[in-house]
Amino acid sequence: MRRRTWALIALVAAVLLAGGAGTAWWAAHRLTGDVHRGDALPFTFTSESTSEPTSGGKDGGHGGAFGPAWPVYGRTMTRTRDAADLTAVRPPYHVVWRDRTGFLEYPPSYRGGVLYLTSNTGFATARKATSGKILWSRKIGQYVGGPGVVTGEPAVVGQRVYLGARDRVVYALGARTGHVAWKRRLPDEMESSPAYGDGRLYMSDLGGHVRALDLKTGRILWTFTAAGAVKHGPALAGGRLYFGDYAGVMYCVDAGSGRLVWRTATSGLASGFTSGQFYSTPAVAYGRVYIGSTDHKVYAFQAGSGEIAWTYTMPHWAYGSPAVWNGRVYATSYDGTFAALSARTGRVLWQHVLPYSTTSSPTVIGRLVYVADLGASRKSHGHLYAYNPRSGRLVWRFNDGKYSTVIAADGRLIVAGASHLYSLRPRHAPP
Repeated sequence: MRRRTWALIALVAAVLLAGGAGTAWWAAHRLTGDVHRGDALPFTFTSESTSEPTSGGKDGGHGGAFGPAWPVYGRTMTRTRDAADLTAVRPPYHVVWRDRTGFLEYPPSYRGGVLYLTSNTGFATARKATSGKILWSRKIGQYVGGPGVVTGEPAVVGQRVYLGARDRVVYALGARTGHVAWKRRLPDEMESSPAYGDGRLYMSDLGGHVRALDLKTGRILWTFTAAGAVKHGPALAGGRLYFGDYAGVMYCVDAGSGRLVWRTATSGLASGFTSGQFYSTPAVAYGRVYIGSTDHKVYAFQAGSGEIAWTYTMPHWAYGSPAVWNGRVYATSYDGTFAALSARTGRVLWQHVLPYSTTSSPTVIGRLVYVADLGASRKSHGHLYAYNPRSGRLVWRFNDGKYSTVIAADGRLIVAGASHLYSLRPRHAPP
């Protein structure tokens, strides 16, 4: 009898323990509701492009005979990935040239008829946009951890090309020859794409820092320390830098001094008491900052205060960097979801599920929005798709692509595939 009593007590205790563990797991992992304050908070909508091309040198960013520059990741310092003004770049396309490059995580930058590209082979190269001919190639340092010494898209400013690498060095290369104008060793690895403005270069690193360096000399002007690694490059708008970190905190700092303006933590907004990680590059438009997180949510922060205007929960990680155009935010989820959201409220306007997973960052070029999937396996190439940005109708596809895939250069679509770079000329354009 006593054994039965003890057995019953043990069973009850086990049930209670299991129930408590289950409750704790649910509290820590439950998905919470989204924030819906988009209509209540300020929103400055403009029907024009959300950004204008950044000056890239003698052509002023507007290109002349070579077409508008694409001097930084996301095309402009606001990182909106908006090139809707380039309406002549549209399918059907003809492949003019292709060349093997090694693994590409970012597309090239472009100015004055030249593409500037980095790959995990450890080289930075300059190529003619018309032919793909290599004008110069520069080996970038050594990385003891393996391949991938250079992963970010370089920034082209004046007669120099700037990039940070996983060998912990920031490089300033001559745009014409690739010679090292200066280099600055830092304590931590870098995988991000630089931003620039007012004579300063802005670099983030995996040690959780964002720094301002003098463009001419590489001298460090200020350093800001975040709560976690800063994987992506910052966005720059109105004299302020915007970026998120791996601790799930979003920041706004003064670009001139590095002084903190606001910080907003996202712990507990997606599940339990934890936060996701901000991997993607933010985009700034309409007085808001848009960014995806590995907690499955796309966030819209008020640029002036850091208040959260809205969130939208995707089926999986919101890994890619969003594009912003005409009151819409285009975002991806790792499961393959590609969605168009209202920039004001976060309401879904349309969405599709791509054939395979995606970490792609959508890009608007002309009258289409481009996005890619990862393909069937890690070793396979992905696919590039072009959709009508208003209706979501599929217009065109290309059998290569992978990550952050396209820019426009010299009236052509430049596609960064899994290990090849392509130049596609619109069939209606003269040869």
